[in-house]
Amino acid sequence: MAATGGTEWAFAGILFALLILVSIATARSAALLQRYTPPGNMLLGWPDNIVRIVAVVGCVILGVTLGPGPQVLGWGIENLGRDLAVGALSGLLFATVLSFGAWLVVRLWGPEVVSTRMVQSILPVDRREWVGVLAALLPAALLEELLFRSLPLGGLSWLISPWLLLWPLSLLFGLLHWPQGGWGVAGATLVGIFLSFLFLITGSLWAALAAHYVMNVHQLVAAKRAGLAPLRALSPSALRENPVA
Repeated sequence: MAATGGTEWAFAGILFALLILVSIATARSAALLQRYTPPGNMLLGWPDNIVRIVAVVGCVILGVTLGPGPQVLGWGIENLGRDLAVGALSGLLFATVLSFGAWLVVRLWGPEVVSTRMVQSILPVDRREWVGVLAALLPAALLEELLFRSLPLGGLSWLISPWLLLWPLSLLFGLLHWPQGGWGVAGATLVGIFLSFLFLITGSLWAALAAHYVMNVHQLVAAKRAGLAPLRALSPSALRENPVA
């Protein structure tokens, strides 16, 4: 291992703190959703979006000031068009595989292994909401890619091989999706592994971001086509009969 100084350790410490804070906030929001039906779309609240954007800015500042450089973090734009195209196409293919996996899991173990409550909490009710949700998904995906791929895999290579680090990071990424049931955790862990490999192979944050965004949109479109209703649009009796669906 190469000799390191205070800058590298400061970067690692701040990144670790950010991961802890985001994990705690995510867990608390998920726990709240289990007993509370938000009156509006969870993804469109201004306070949450402001916090998310501030967190993205904080990650960028961390990378610029203490990080190993934009190229190592995957921020280079020399092949931006190619990276976005590769990410979007691979994300669509992987989302299709995951959809089949979810269908197979439900057939084998029953619908209780999959919870759609989180997806229904951000499912748009009309075209106007669709525009807002599609816009809000971008900073949400960017924050996760910075925290779980770019900054740790690119910025901590002096401490641990990114090919080793991706496994616990992907598991943490999956565990944060526990409100979506057993398959939600397993599926999100697989997504974390896939996005980590995509980031390391392409060396591009933009490829991973495009794949992540496309998979999120695919999940909402698939939920809509499956006939799922936004959580707040369900009647109180329907919520009592199916509290986690």
